[in-house]
Amino acid sequence: MTTTITTTGTSTIPTQEVYMSQGERALARGTHYIEESIWVYLMRDWDGIDRWVLDPVTVDGCGLDSGLEDGARNSECMCEDQAECDAVRDRMDRAPLPSADDLLHLLAESLGYTLTRAAQR
Repeated sequence: MTTTITTTGTSTIPTQEVYMSQGERALARGTHYIEESIWVYLMRDWDGIDRWVLDPVTVDGCGLDSGLEDGARNSECMCEDQAECDAVRDRMDRAPLPSADDLLHLLAESLGYTLTRAAQR
C-alpha cells in the first residue's frame, strides 16, 4: 500500500507504509494474536458442470470445521506474557467457529460489502 504525502509546495512524495505482521499489529494494540482457520467444503456441481459449488455440509447451519489439527494457536503472538497468551488461546479454542452464514458476514464486513438477503419464494 502506498501513502502519498502532499507538501506545501507543488510536489507530492509517495512513501511506502511499513509492513507489520499480524503479531506485530496485535502487540502494538496491547492484545494477543490468536489464529484459527476453517474448512469450506466444495464439490463439483451436481448438474455435471465443471465448476465448484458449496458442499451442503458447508451450509448446514453448524460451525465450520477447524483447519488446524490442534485448534487455535498463538505461535506468532509477540507478547511477553506466555501464560496469559495461552489462557486467551485456550478461551478462543473453546469459542464456537463461525457457520457459513457467519463467515459470509465476516467477509462482507472485511471487504466493505453490504448484504441483503434475497426474498424467499
